[in-house]
Amino acid sequence: MRMARSASRSIIPSFISAGSRALDGIMTRRAVVTGLIAAVLINLWAQFMEFAARSSLITLAHLPIAAILPLFVLTAVVNPLLGLVRPGTRFTTPELFLIFACILVASSVPGFGFVFHFLRVISTPYYFVSSENRWHEVFFGHLPDWLVVPNPSNALTWFFEGLPQNQAIPWEIWIIPMFWWMTFVGALFLCGACMVVLIRKQWIDYERLSFPLAQIPLAMIQTDRERLIPPYLRNRLFWIGFAIPLTIIGWNIIDYFTDVGPLRIGTPYSHHVVFAREFPPLILQLNYLVLATAFFANLNVLFSTWIFVLVQTVQTGLLNRIGLLRISGSLNLNDLPLVHYFGGFVVFILWGLWVARHHLLAVFSHIFRRSRKLDDRNELISYRAAFWGMSLTLFYAVAWLYSAGMTLPVIASFLAALFILYIGIARIVAETGLVYMDLPINANEFTVAVWGTSEIPLASLTNLGLANVYARNWRLFSMTALSHLIYMGGRTIKNGRIRLLGLMLATLLVSLVAAVGFTVYMGYNPHQAPAFRGMSQLLSPVYIDIIATWVQNKTVVSQMEKLSFGLGAVVMSLLIALQFYVTWWPLHPVGFALGGVLLIKGHVLSIFMAWLIKGILIRTGGVQAYRKAQPVFIGLLAGYAVAVGLSFAVDAIWFPGQGHRIHY
Repeated sequence: MRMARSASRSIIPSFISAGSRALDGIMTRRAVVTGLIAAVLINLWAQFMEFAARSSLITLAHLPIAAILPLFVLTAVVNPLLGLVRPGTRFTTPELFLIFACILVASSVPGFGFVFHFLRVISTPYYFVSSENRWHEVFFGHLPDWLVVPNPSNALTWFFEGLPQNQAIPWEIWIIPMFWWMTFVGALFLCGACMVVLIRKQWIDYERLSFPLAQIPLAMIQTDRERLIPPYLRNRLFWIGFAIPLTIIGWNIIDYFTDVGPLRIGTPYSHHVVFAREFPPLILQLNYLVLATAFFANLNVLFSTWIFVLVQTVQTGLLNRIGLLRISGSLNLNDLPLVHYFGGFVVFILWGLWVARHHLLAVFSHIFRRSRKLDDRNELISYRAAFWGMSLTLFYAVAWLYSAGMTLPVIASFLAALFILYIGIARIVAETGLVYMDLPINANEFTVAVWGTSEIPLASLTNLGLANVYARNWRLFSMTALSHLIYMGGRTIKNGRIRLLGLMLATLLVSLVAAVGFTVYMGYNPHQAPAFRGMSQLLSPVYIDIIATWVQNKTVVSQMEKLSFGLGAVVMSLLIALQFYVTWWPLHPVGFALGGVLLIKGHVLSIFMAWLIKGILIRTGGVQAYRKAQPVFIGLLAGYAVAVGLSFAVDAIWFPGQGHRIHY
């Protein structure tokens, strides 16, 4: 397939390249230690920020504030100070890359990244069970006791309501489920890493995906041996972009204390535009994170994304008018247009795998026939190690799910859907740079929809409900972080294998222990963080209640759902053909695939602005004008991250438990 090459292919600005070069680096001890310490601190900070201070949600993005703010502090403050105090001790570019790799993986664990979903599943069944919800009669007989926290002598109740005096935290009730879940989480993570190794050359070398989200951290980690201040900070345009969100949000922070009136620009403020009666509102909201990262994406992708959001809005309104919007079925999507776009989403992912068939065949030939046509010396691990690592971790995942009570046919369809969606979302983010790219439907819900609840054994349904821990997690397991880090490593560490895998697994482990351990500790000791008294509201039993809903409501995919899904598949096939055969065709197929992603709809204004600004720059000044403007948007994101951090500091000191969510 002839892939459309981006006019905006990620270009590290010339001002960054001047005076610096990629260095051949070794994984130094100080970089590893710094990265792991940063991982622990990020998890403690993010858990406190989201659960206790009730401030901004800093983990909800593929390039989150929880990663950008520490990277800015490291490169703009810590590293220059090291050089000032003791010349020659600054972190090098490869070391900064390794530290950022730890930061990015660590930021996918706390809060709404993973821990929130995890605790909602393992801690809620035995606390919220009651005679009213009838969980005990409906499915508790099939609930694996080694995967949920029990409640002997009210030990779990104390987590939600606080320890009685003179009682120690009952860590023992958490150890067994924590251990087994961590082994499964580690297996999924390692399996995804192996899959990324097998597909990397196709995405980076053959299709030349632009990885827009990698461009900002790539710019920030560049160093200059001759000067203390990193290159990106020495550009005046950076500081112009930096000042914009910092000034606006700084003014709004003043409004926390005095009634000066906020500047209603940013995430907390939105305007709803309704085209006509019974049309859904178009949400217009400026998100600095989306605007800054979207600027590095392909123009056709940006154009197609906001166009299809408008088309989906019109479709929904028209179907509402004639009474065909709502449907009864089991796909767990709100209306026919979303099912329609989900059909396109699936076809787009499968088409991407079909395009990669020649490379994958070459990889398997290399593995089993010892072909010399492929060189895997610069991969994360060798192709053979990746294949056997993937096979062993998949085998463990199957054994784990089977032991939990899921039947083999359900396991096969569920894991197939899970990894197809994971691979798909990683590829789409690598091509589009859309920082809030989400799954339109989760793999466990899709499995239930395809089979129908009446055809799935009760034990399998119960375990599909527990799968909300990882099936709805679109950051930690979707391979997005690892694929971007491998891309960055190829631009940073030359002539050598990027030995990240062990460090990433260690980062995942210490992050899980830090985030979950800290949350459990604070839940049992709410006097140390009074806002944790609301744990029963934070950890609602919605994921467990899904099981009872599936058991008590027998559903199948409706005929209208099948028709809408099939129509979406046909439209996507047509768009792919048009992109392939018609050179002037302006709509990228990925725009249609994104039509069913709800998070995209709330950021249409930011995407439109990025498209408009970038389009004007390229039309009036060419690619050179686009390159010169990049520091503005790097500064925009850095300034926004600093402003979010400043707002959190104010919330933690003056508004604990009643924070201001200026970013979510």
